[in-house]
Amino acid sequence: MSAINSSFFSVETEFHGQYHIIRTKPPFLVLLVFVSCALGALLRTILKESKFPINVIVCLIGVLLGVVGYFVKEFTILTEYIAEIDPILFLHMFTPAIIFTAAFEMDFYVFRKSFWQILLLSGPGFLLNFTLIGCLTYKINEYNWNWHVSMLFGIILSTTDPILSVASVKNIGLSKIVIHLIKGESLFNDATTAIVFELYRDLVSDPHTEYAKEIIIKLILKFFASTIFGFLSSRIVIYWRSHVFNDRLTEVILSFSMIYLIFFIAEWIGMSGVISLTVLGILLDSLSSSPGVDEFIFTFWSMLTVWAHIMIFIITGIVIAVEAFPHVTIHDLFYILTFYLALNLIRGLVVLFLSPLLSRLGYGFNGRWGAVIVWSGMRGIFTLTMALGISQSKDPGTAAMKSMILLHAGTASLMTLMINSTTVKKLVTTLGLCNYVTHPKRTGMYSAVQRITEMEANTFSIVKFDRFLADANWTIAEKAIKIDYPYKFDIEEVSQNVRTLKCPDRNAEISSETTPQQIADILEEARLRLLTAQIASYQKQYHTGMLNQDAAQTLIDAAESCIDIREKFMNFDEVKTYWESKGLLASFRKWLSDWVYNVEDEKSKPPRNKILKLCHHIVFMDEFEYTSNIIILLNLFPILMDFITHLDETYIRELKICNYYFLSLYILEASLKALAMGRAYIFHRWNQLELVIIAVGLIDIMIINIFKPLHPTYHMIKTIRVFRVIRFIRVLRLLKLVISRLINLLEKQINKQLTFRYDIVKGYVQGEEDTEYLIEQISGHETISKEISKIMEKNKQDAVKELGLMQSHYPDIVTAVKTKQKVHTVLNTATETLKELISSGIVDKNEGAKLQKMILQKKKNVGTLPSTVASPTAEGLLHSISWLENEKNQIEFMQKKAKLLCYDDEDVICEEREMPQGIHLIISGMTKLYGSSPYYGVDKDIFEQRDPTPVPYTDYLVSGAIIGELNCLTMQEMEYTVTCETAVQTCFISIDDLYEAFDAFSECPSLEYKIWLKLALDITIKIFKENLAYQDWSCKMGTKWPYVYVMDVPPESKCYIYDRSMDEVILVYGSVEDCQQLQPYFAPCILPKTCHQVQGTAAVTKLLIVPTTTTMKNKSSRRCRNVCQYHSSRRRQVTIGNIMETDGSSRHSLHSDSNTSLAAQGQSIAESVL
Repeated sequence: MSAINSSFFSVETEFHGQYHIIRTKPPFLVLLVFVSCALGALLRTILKESKFPINVIVCLIGVLLGVVGYFVKEFTILTEYIAEIDPILFLHMFTPAIIFTAAFEMDFYVFRKSFWQILLLSGPGFLLNFTLIGCLTYKINEYNWNWHVSMLFGIILSTTDPILSVASVKNIGLSKIVIHLIKGESLFNDATTAIVFELYRDLVSDPHTEYAKEIIIKLILKFFASTIFGFLSSRIVIYWRSHVFNDRLTEVILSFSMIYLIFFIAEWIGMSGVISLTVLGILLDSLSSSPGVDEFIFTFWSMLTVWAHIMIFIITGIVIAVEAFPHVTIHDLFYILTFYLALNLIRGLVVLFLSPLLSRLGYGFNGRWGAVIVWSGMRGIFTLTMALGISQSKDPGTAAMKSMILLHAGTASLMTLMINSTTVKKLVTTLGLCNYVTHPKRTGMYSAVQRITEMEANTFSIVKFDRFLADANWTIAEKAIKIDYPYKFDIEEVSQNVRTLKCPDRNAEISSETTPQQIADILEEARLRLLTAQIASYQKQYHTGMLNQDAAQTLIDAAESCIDIREKFMNFDEVKTYWESKGLLASFRKWLSDWVYNVEDEKSKPPRNKILKLCHHIVFMDEFEYTSNIIILLNLFPILMDFITHLDETYIRELKICNYYFLSLYILEASLKALAMGRAYIFHRWNQLELVIIAVGLIDIMIINIFKPLHPTYHMIKTIRVFRVIRFIRVLRLLKLVISRLINLLEKQINKQLTFRYDIVKGYVQGEEDTEYLIEQISGHETISKEISKIMEKNKQDAVKELGLMQSHYPDIVTAVKTKQKVHTVLNTATETLKELISSGIVDKNEGAKLQKMILQKKKNVGTLPSTVASPTAEGLLHSISWLENEKNQIEFMQKKAKLLCYDDEDVICEEREMPQGIHLIISGMTKLYGSSPYYGVDKDIFEQRDPTPVPYTDYLVSGAIIGELNCLTMQEMEYTVTCETAVQTCFISIDDLYEAFDAFSECPSLEYKIWLKLALDITIKIFKENLAYQDWSCKMGTKWPYVYVMDVPPESKCYIYDRSMDEVILVYGSVEDCQQLQPYFAPCILPKTCHQVQGTAAVTKLLIVPTTTTMKNKSSRRCRNVCQYHSSRRRQVTIGNIMETDGSSRHSLHSDSNTSLAAQGQSIAESVL
């Protein structure tokens, strides 16, 4: 047993009196790892608000542990073990986490544009840097280092840490371009350092004659092969991740294992693991993981990076104390300071030398950027790793030399962290590179504080009604919630912002006081915030499954490409270039379609002549085609034998006969086809290829027979060989067997591209809609707001038109994409509902996990849905109308009354200011709506007073949309003209038939009420987007959707709102007046909760009521309680009568021709289409 124990454990035996104690030696290295982690967490907690770098303290603690090891035996065991750590293990343990995290955080688009600048700094810049440091070291040091040691020391001090270099500047408002230059230079600097260090050390330690050849091979492996390996690895990781859906644990394990595995493989086979991981990290991004998992992965890698740096510095501190302290003298302090000053000065000179080239590349360059890049060059992992490698190496050299290199590398790293890291923020601020307190930013911050304060005040007022909080100290609470403005405002700016926020009508006065430069600054700041909001919208769409990864990444790249270009907004015409470059496959498919061969398709009418008829019968048999293909395959063998030297000479006569034989068969085949098809034979592409093959074969035979009696010359032999090669075109005829399959593959790829195109456009439109309601908050200025709104509206309309054209040209693909998006939307709602059920305790966590697994599986299955879905028919679209859904009798009634109308391009369906004739359900095609903005029942004069400079209304409608619903309900003239952008087919229901349906289906809920409800919900969603952009209104409406109802407010009558049963009240049509404050409200708007009684002031006024949660169950029976069918019917009859009296003659004269044409064109859907 003791033998077993001693084999598995290191034990010590002690005797204490009569007791025999066996004590095992604990693994102090494991203890050091977790003590270091705990120490790092403690220091981050204590020094959270301090600017002093934690890594410096950790390194000093490591030094202290090393010093204590000289006096305490237990610590000596630990410090000696750490001091002998393998540098290769040190490199492989900590480097992958730091390199990958730094590369993963980089923006691919900014990196791509800054690539040549980064390459210049990390290539020639690094070579100049280490050469100058090496020369200086060789000249001034008193350690008697030779030239090679000095150059190795220069290489060690020239590298920078990609994480530490940007840690102090990334959150202070510095431009992303400068941050990426610093990080990119550090990443490629590390790669160059590792390669140059290895090559130079090998040159010094083992010089040989073929070293130049070895350098070339290593450079190819280190740079080019590593890049390719990193790219291929990224494709593998992305492909693997695409098959792991929303499994956080699996994705983290996958990323963690693959990063270390890729680094190990690259280093093992002689490539650069640093370059491979850099390429991998840059090509991967947050969108390469499943939606919702990216933040978890970011957190995981950030934790690994912090842990790696803590371990690196504490181990370095211990090694310095153990290895270098015995050799330290007082003179070394002078050299420590000298080397620190020298490496900063030399780095500055190198950047200054390269600045003329840097200014002509990428985003440009200036002296202020150069100063920040120089001062932010922190020495870290590679400096310490290479120094540790030299101290542990068995290369010739004194222990003092190795220890001094380690000492100076460690102290250089500590001093850059202590001095550069703590002062770089001050440098950036002094140089004016982080002007985060400009007037536009102060204005935006003031607006944000005002909004938060307002929301706090509203919440504070609501909380006062809580009976459990009635005795709270409200004075203390008010002071505790007060948020002070973080920046300093002068009196003029405060007054200006107060006027801007609280008195919008006086914006003209503010504009006159604002200087042109301030206007330009505000516009630029608004542009940047708008782009940030658009990027956030695209990311949100991806996380909710509404955008696929490629489309989301494309839109984000397009938005980020505009950030650093002044006055540059995201333009839809430029977005189109992202898919227009991928349209070559359609042309290739069209070309291949001309080569498709099918016996049945090619079959023509047989001739009357018996011989020709027999030829026709033979040629168009499947067996004839099979025989032809077999002959081509058999002919392939003698063609190949012609190129095998010894076979060609041995069987020259047999090969010649085979050539004659097969050419005769080709001629026979062509003759039979020509007799069978007649003149049509020559017009088929495969037949043309047959004739070319026969002609080339005859020329081949003629040349061989002509040159045979002559003395062969070089040109004769070359000509014969060329024709032998040309014989391979005979095999091309076999391609007819695979062209159909190739076309199918192209069809799938083209469908993917079209889906990608639709996703981009749909995501772009959604992004514009998400951000257009934030323009006022973003801009803070009326002039700026209108200018941005104009730009965004134009881009949005162009994108909507593109969507409509795609719907018209590729209906099957668009229908499939819409189907998938609809499924995603519903499943997202199910996920949110499940979360609420779990959080409220209604569903147990285990049960919730089962349901969540089922929902995730459904989301995963969305990717397996067909890429094309047949577009719905007229009957299907009628069934999908929300106010006809599941109502069999109403659908049958509409089918009998509806007519199918067809329009050509640029036809006019209805015109502005004419009375509605009915509603049009668009079945196919796209229409354009243009005219004045909808009045929503507000008096025209009042509407024009509220908006004296209205923006022209433009919209595009496609399949499934309905034209004229609201106008038919209210019998108001059309507010827009509808024209056809493509050929359009509509299902037309006349206004008389519609009102007949209202009378026929008047039971609660009536058909008229359901149409009003549908319109009210459409208007409400628009209002919520505009006014509640910061709130989760979509989830709220999803919960209360079945219980909302429409309330009718007759003219001059009063009604109470916002009782305990109402959560929100939205004025969707008409106008009302607050009975207490006499404040008028016009549709569409959300009525404030301070309004408790309103009076209708328009002929028709409709309110949408969103009930409270406690009363939702009782609301379904009250949904149409306030819709009086008798009054609605009477009002409709009076309205129609008035219209017929006043406009009957004009309407008859204007529309008699169109009504006649409609009657002539239209057919009953029940009889023809449905």
